[in-house]
Amino acid sequence: MNIKKAYQDSMKKFSKNNPSTLFKDKEVYGEWLAQTYFFVRHSTSLLGYSLPHLKNEELRHHFEHHLGEEERHDLLALKDIERLGKNISQYQEMIPTQAFYHSQYYRISFEGGTSLLGYILFLEGLAVNWAKDSYMEIKDLHKGSVLFLKVHAEEDPHHLEEAIKTISSLSQNEQECILRNLHYSEELYQQMMHCILEQHKKVKAA
Repeated sequence: MNIKKAYQDSMKKFSKNNPSTLFKDKEVYGEWLAQTYFFVRHSTSLLGYSLPHLKNEELRHHFEHHLGEEERHDLLALKDIERLGKNISQYQEMIPTQAFYHSQYYRISFEGGTSLLGYILFLEGLAVNWAKDSYMEIKDLHKGSVLFLKVHAEEDPHHLEEAIKTISSLSQNEQECILRNLHYSEELYQQMMHCILEQHKKVKAA
């Protein structure tokens, strides 16, 4: 089972459906930052919730380390929203956004803590690929409002390699569970993106 190829295929598919030029539109970018804030603020909670469900000591140590790295990352998105001239109170958490992270608590409970690695792999891969390309497109356009993209595009390559290495060391059953969650997470995130773009079309048409 080639975990790296599975994630790469996922990234290619997502990038094809979501061009990196999307965030040149200030309103689309602001909505994405808001939805990102809504789910990223649950990152440490998800990692913490998964810890009692992990049987592998090495994996537990990996999650504990990752937990510390993810603290306060939601505030980066919040600050970018403010520097864009917006306020988080202007936005509502979309249903696909809720489903994106709510479902992870269920999967952890019924599939085990290792399942969360599929969600993590998708997001880390997204940061290294699509988010990095998006950052390069808008870093001069939305100056001062791209810290979240910048930090994750620069820091996550190391996280991604760690995640792939960790997943590759697990049993085939665990890897299959992780891959299912990778594809599941990709689908829900795509639904969130679709919702963002549909909302933008309605606002423009009003």
